[in-house]
Amino acid sequence: MPVLRELLDRENLGLVAVYLPDAERRVSWIAATELVEPGAYLDGDELVLTTALALADADAASWRRYVAGLARADAAALGLGTGIALEAVPDALHQACQEAGLNLLEVPVEVSFVSISRAVGEMLRDDADRRSSSAAEEDEEGTVFLQQMTRAAARDNQDSLLRALAAVLRGSVAVHDPWGRAVVGPYGPAHAVPDPEEVAACIRRIRPSGMRGAGSVQAGAAHLVVRPVGVSGDPEYYLVTAHCGELTRAQVVAADLAWSFLNLGVESERTRAAWLRRLVEAAAGHLLAGREVAAQALRTEIDVLAVAHRPAQVRHAAAGRAARWRVARVEASQAEAEGLSAALVRTLLERPAARVGSPLLWCADPAGQGLLVLGEAEQVMTVLCEGPGAAWVRRLRVGVSAPVRREDLRAGAAQARSVCAHACHPGEVVPWEDVGAPSVVELVEGPAAQDFARLRLRGVLERPELLELLGAYLREGGVVGRVASRLGVHRNSVPARVARLGRVLGVDLDDPDERASLWVALRVLDRADDPRSRT
Repeated sequence: MPVLRELLDRENLGLVAVYLPDAERRVSWIAATELVEPGAYLDGDELVLTTALALADADAASWRRYVAGLARADAAALGLGTGIALEAVPDALHQACQEAGLNLLEVPVEVSFVSISRAVGEMLRDDADRRSSSAAEEDEEGTVFLQQMTRAAARDNQDSLLRALAAVLRGSVAVHDPWGRAVVGPYGPAHAVPDPEEVAACIRRIRPSGMRGAGSVQAGAAHLVVRPVGVSGDPEYYLVTAHCGELTRAQVVAADLAWSFLNLGVESERTRAAWLRRLVEAAAGHLLAGREVAAQALRTEIDVLAVAHRPAQVRHAAAGRAARWRVARVEASQAEAEGLSAALVRTLLERPAARVGSPLLWCADPAGQGLLVLGEAEQVMTVLCEGPGAAWVRRLRVGVSAPVRREDLRAGAAQARSVCAHACHPGEVVPWEDVGAPSVVELVEGPAAQDFARLRLRGVLERPELLELLGAYLREGGVVGRVASRLGVHRNSVPARVARLGRVLGVDLDDPDERASLWVALRVLDRADDPRSRT
């Protein structure tokens, strides 16, 4: 069995001893993991390798808990990969290892975990050669498995990685969502695929533990293992493997390595989704403001980021200016808008091959709570009524403009806001064509209308809470329960709030003429599509 000193003496590995109280400590294997509490999964004497993605912002107490768990599991040493999440070994980690007496190594960014695993594998193989030829064959198998996993991960394709792991385990491998539904796979022999109900039940048991949860059960002749995929936040996916019989050490390492690759892939995808959303929102804002050149530049970046695997001839289809567009106005709270926006990002990331037009764009509606969704006419209606975004739309009110030219998107946004008021129930999508006669607000515009609106609303223009109350009161027809629900306040507080609103405005809110005038004033400001018009 190799010892730490032998690993440090290998110049080609480039390992750096940060704290080494026991250089002769034997190393039984390599455990590459991003868990924040990996001790429960160790057998003892492992060299634990991590980039500490989940602990990048950890305080001293968190590092002490992490190191104490490794010490309790009798880990041989901790190897921290620097240059990814952390540029150097934190002083708090160094101090924690000194207190626990745990060997601490630094793994520079240019040193791959695979090369260390291979080196330990070679040492173990040499050691086994001296004792038995069968053990040497198992080490060789481990090296082959590691090579297979690395080559599959290099393709940047979950399918390739999972297929390779299924071949290594000689069992079933799949990625499932939090409700137990397979989203990638399963791959492997049909007889090894576990019962979906058993998988879902196992995921339900471990979901409350978040990223720290893991499950292992015996399902008939197969051994079922479920592990969350990711590093931070709540798990969105789970790696599910099923195999018969005991796994060799090499197979266990292959499974751990594949899991680590999946974890890194999920975090990379989250970062890509965040950037994509920023680009989309900025492009939508430029289009609505008539800044076509800036919008087109951003849309090119969106195309590259979201649909990098589309054929070049398909990507070029996004440049067509002749296509008619629609604007949808989705009335939503901030939390609902966040949820819908996340769902729309998934439509760009998950189904690139099915899209041949311009990518859908959206941004916060500057004239009120909600989102403005822009895109080619048929695409907007399809995405709102189908796909990941439909689940959110079923809870919200939506108004959709008539087909317009790209240079008329501001007018389209005004149409969408106008018809959104005709959506009486959550989940109702109202196209401009279905409304018939235009709203009275469509007949009122220009400087005179703006002056009228500011005069009628002069008491609340600089008081956002009262402006929001007025909008909710008028939209819900003064019904106390619905006003309270829209504002997220207790219904008993609504009458006092409305009475105060009437005093500030100096009007009788029970007078239908006054309410009509106030409603038109609000809509005129919304139609102006300029948040500064309220100040």
